[in-house]
Amino acid sequence: MVTFDEVLPELIRICETSPGFGDVSKAVVVRDLKGCVRLAIDLVAGRAFDVAPLEANLTATLGAWFAGPILGPDVRRDMSRLRGTVLGQNAPWMAAWTDLITGTTQATVAGKWHKIERHLSKLAWTQPEIARPPWPLVAQRPAIVTFYSFKGGVGRTTLLASTALQLATEGRRVVVVDLDVEAPGVSTLLGATARRGVVDFLVDHYATGLVDIDGLAGAATALDAASVMVDVVPAGVVNATYFEKLARLDFVGSGLVEPNAQSPVRGSLRALIEALSRRIPAPDYILIDSRAGLHDVAGLSLHDLAHVDVLIGRDSDQTYSGLELTVAALGARRELEDIRCVVVQAMAPDDPGSLEYQRITTEYRTRSHAAFADHVYDRDDPDDVPDVDDDSAAHFPSVIRFNHRLLHFSSLQAVRAELTAEDFVRVKERIVERCIPEGA
Repeated sequence: MVTFDEVLPELIRICETSPGFGDVSKAVVVRDLKGCVRLAIDLVAGRAFDVAPLEANLTATLGAWFAGPILGPDVRRDMSRLRGTVLGQNAPWMAAWTDLITGTTQATVAGKWHKIERHLSKLAWTQPEIARPPWPLVAQRPAIVTFYSFKGGVGRTTLLASTALQLATEGRRVVVVDLDVEAPGVSTLLGATARRGVVDFLVDHYATGLVDIDGLAGAATALDAASVMVDVVPAGVVNATYFEKLARLDFVGSGLVEPNAQSPVRGSLRALIEALSRRIPAPDYILIDSRAGLHDVAGLSLHDLAHVDVLIGRDSDQTYSGLELTVAALGARRELEDIRCVVVQAMAPDDPGSLEYQRITTEYRTRSHAAFADHVYDRDDPDDVPDVDDDSAAHFPSVIRFNHRLLHFSSLQAVRAELTAEDFVRVKERIVERCIPEGA
């Protein structure tokens, strides 16, 4: 049986080895919501191509994965409009294919193959068009920083709290937004309460179109004196109606029928961040605590909201796989000049002189460099990839050593010294550096 992962490579192989397929000038594969594929082709002017043998071969090999007929020049009249629609699109959602995407080494003519993907979810991760934050990174507007981890339990929220504390102590105004809506926690950590939260704003905005941030934020009282500089927008009040509101978050909307259409949650989140940026007094930074993993809201946090992405993980195969996927998505969805990352290796051995510390940090640095070299650096100049030990490059991890006191503590004040220790200060400084506008 042909599996999902084999459909596209098999289709390419069959087509490219089919007699006469060299006369095809453009081939578009449409993969529907179930993963089944349809093929539309255009021919070199003046050439003819008998699609029947190819259609029979695709049907025999791919079975139910293939939806005929092939949409060629001689397709029956009731299918000709569909063929014209598919072949006539020049929008970025019809992505050109590469060997990496097709998963095959079968030689293809450059610019010949294109694809159209339909998805039920994860649009923020998979849409091919370039994503941008709600506003450019400029001195007059707050910098948006997303804290993201592929795996939970690596200290993501603790690092955000440390960063907020340090910025506030330096006199910077901060708004923290809890987008970990399915496992909220940053508001509790920071001691903030509010009448409403992110989920409330999203469902209210979706239903009415109104932008109302009244009662949405509370002071971070756990930071004591610094609390006057830090406001927190919680995920929401977790009560009997929280499920009802959470269940109404629509991450797809018209994206099912209109390529690149803005999902309701995406539009509402951008409206929320825009409104928070215009509070008086205005914040200098908006820090987002994202959902872990390949969640829709995590994709939106990274690709559609942030100026700077803080990617946190620890030495593990799961982290390395997640880092590869995350960097690949950032490379595909961001302009090169908009990719500003701070890679953080958390929970490293506490003795930087130990062999284990050297082994683990070297491994993390090497894996991170490989991900950026494959998906980010080579877009600029493949011959100008930063060295693996270039500590100014995006891939180079800031290391936070393991501290058992940060596993269990009664209050942030009880671990204030740990949260402002050298490792955390270096991360904060790197974040601030990444938030400086280009040319400033």
